[in-house]
Amino acid sequence: MIEWMQTHRKWLVITIWIATIAFVGAGFVGWGQFQFGKKTSTIAKVKDTEITIQDWQNAYNNLFDRVNQQLGGKLDEATAKKLGLQKEALDIAIQQGILRQYAKDLGLYVTDNDIAKKILEVFKNKQNYENYLKNTGQKAKDFENNLRKQLLVEKLLKYLNLKPQKTEIMTIASALYNADNLDIKVINKNNIKVDVDENEIKKYWEKNKNKYLSQNQYKIMIETIPLEGDVSEEELKKYYNENKLNYKNEKGEILSFEKAKNQVKIDYLAHKLKKKAIIAYKNLKNSKGNYKIITVNENNKLIPFDKMQILKNNGYLKPFVYNQQYITAKLIEELKPTPLPFEKVKNIVIKDYINEMSSKKLIEIANKTLQNFKGKNIGYVTKYDFNKIKNLPPNLAEMFLMSVFISQKPISVIFLPNKNNPEYAVLYNIREQKLLDEKEYEKNKKLVYNLTQSVINNELYNDLLNKLKNKYTIVKYIKDNG
Repeated sequence: MIEWMQTHRKWLVITIWIATIAFVGAGFVGWGQFQFGKKTSTIAKVKDTEITIQDWQNAYNNLFDRVNQQLGGKLDEATAKKLGLQKEALDIAIQQGILRQYAKDLGLYVTDNDIAKKILEVFKNKQNYENYLKNTGQKAKDFENNLRKQLLVEKLLKYLNLKPQKTEIMTIASALYNADNLDIKVINKNNIKVDVDENEIKKYWEKNKNKYLSQNQYKIMIETIPLEGDVSEEELKKYYNENKLNYKNEKGEILSFEKAKNQVKIDYLAHKLKKKAIIAYKNLKNSKGNYKIITVNENNKLIPFDKMQILKNNGYLKPFVYNQQYITAKLIEELKPTPLPFEKVKNIVIKDYINEMSSKKLIEIANKTLQNFKGKNIGYVTKYDFNKIKNLPPNLAEMFLMSVFISQKPISVIFLPNKNNPEYAVLYNIREQKLLDEKEYEKNKKLVYNLTQSVINNELYNDLLNKLKNKYTIVKYIKDNG
């Protein structure tokens, strides 16, 4: 992930200002691994331009948000630290400072009117803007100062923006929409019959028996104490009154005694028998008491899965209440998996055997058919015309076309989704090739133009940034201790 971000850093910097309006993002992060060399908020300086902790924070929040989206909202601060997002954000903040200094040297600046226009564009009116500041706890001065920095970078990039030439546009278009006139034939593994012979199945099992293992089992000592005993109504009511905050419905309302009575009885008995359970636990650790020795799988009905993990790791289970009884346990031995008897796994073995044999047959048939291949012509297709590939799921049709367009062979076979265990074999023959499919290009002319513009301007930006790094003296008042 971090390699991807480093490769595409220029894209991140160019668009970083867009998230200015939402720089509450990931919250303020701790910079504990970094040592600051100044008492002020300045962390770096490019000529006359200072980069502040807030600039760094804004860059970090924007970067965090981007990566979090890529990970489906599962990014946390610990993972962000492992990915090196703090360092990456520092680089981005400094790059932004370099661009701001260059903009100043060119005589560019942001007026109060520019700030007002952008605020009006985003918030529509003054009331919305003031509400935003109030809700996020920001001062107008700080927000507008940050916005001014971002708009200066935007103005610079707009000033430097190049328009693509026709040759450049057509080069990108050809890369996107070159077309092949294809003959194809799709062979589906499901249509291949495999004879199931009992002796062959047993041979297959003998050869692969270590694939069919029993679950991990655990030999344990266990003692249970049922939550039983005579309890008076008076005792239960007293216990309920002392602990009624523990008995609430889904709305958070305290349940009446009658509605909570069954749970109160269980809890009260657990309270009364707790001392007995602790004694049983201490005896069990010394292999004493009324324990039983049993063998269980990791998933069993007696001990919940999370408690089994504790037992595996610690060797002991302190008393806990489950299914109206106290349970305490001690691990004696972990029994490693062993090959299961043929009869127990026969159906699974047959399924695996058929799958493997049909894959081998599919490869044999495809390679033999390729020697005198005559397929169905589907006309000219680009790498995006997966809907024209019949008898293949869309994702595999897309994979097939991508493979064809990077292949150096005019006639060949592609196994999908992989050659080791293919579900399909697709034979193809390229009759003719077009450097550019005009119809596809015309349909996507604007997209091609925008993409070409992005490519040439990002290359320009990257070259410019490298030159500016050599031109300006960059002073950092911070170093990484990590």
